[in-house]
Amino acid sequence: MENTPRMNSWQRWILAPQTHWFRKALFQVHLWMGIGFGLYILVISLSGSALLLKWPFYGWFEPRNIEPTEAIPLQGEALTARMAEVYAGYELGFTTLASEPTDATYIVLEKDGEYIPHYFNQYTGEDVGPAHPWPIKAVQWLADVHEDLMLGNTGRKINGIGGLLFILMSLSGVLIWWQGSERWHEGLQIKRHSKRAFLWQLHSFIGFWSLLLMFSWGISGFQEGFPRFVFSIVEWFGTGSTDFIPLENWLRFFRRIHFARYGEETWARWGWVIVSFLPTILFISGFTVWLQRVVLRRNQSKN
Repeated sequence: MENTPRMNSWQRWILAPQTHWFRKALFQVHLWMGIGFGLYILVISLSGSALLLKWPFYGWFEPRNIEPTEAIPLQGEALTARMAEVYAGYELGFTTLASEPTDATYIVLEKDGEYIPHYFNQYTGEDVGPAHPWPIKAVQWLADVHEDLMLGNTGRKINGIGGLLFILMSLSGVLIWWQGSERWHEGLQIKRHSKRAFLWQLHSFIGFWSLLLMFSWGISGFQEGFPRFVFSIVEWFGTGSTDFIPLENWLRFFRRIHFARYGEETWARWGWVIVSFLPTILFISGFTVWLQRVVLRRNQSKN
């Protein structure tokens, strides 16, 4: 009986990576980074989506547009007198008159040192509502959380470290994605009759096809947290190479992706909103798979 030749480490990685010690170790690193780091990713992903939702939220909830009527709009002293009547108990402050027939009058009210911007209907003589209702305040709060975790420069540095960890998670994820030379293509699609669970396939599928996005978010996030350090790296490498795209151009490219600066059309903006939820989906799918395969099975075995 002939002995089957043993595979060396590289052959094992190419043909049967699931049996390689490095992949097993990397899987544990990826798993526990995802569990320990997952809540932060969830917060950053959802708050980053809020940044992209600011523009439609202003259109949806900012009561600046009104329906013109056949009535003559209030102007001058008549407008001021009517606003003083409607806003009795408040000081009338800065006022911006409507520049278009469909625009409401903008008025800043003051009471006890607090400034409250409102919109006023100059046709009906009625208050339209606050200039920044709670949905807009909520999305603005989330945007501030995404920018610096409400901690100023310290929060930016934490986000910079988070960006670096996010890069490491993405790198470990793409190495784990490799299933061998005969099965590598399985991670490129979601199959209905696959042996793997749907969430496992979804996690692998999104992780691979969104790799450029993940790197862009991680690298530009690190750059936002440590701009001087990144600038020193750019200077060290130099920017005068004619054979390769300069490093600063790559960093600019990653920032443009991070801040969704490609595409001004409405469909492109909504596309960026959708892809901004991908880290959230990755966290939920990965956490659920771990919960089902490890925690629930362990509890079942005990019972």
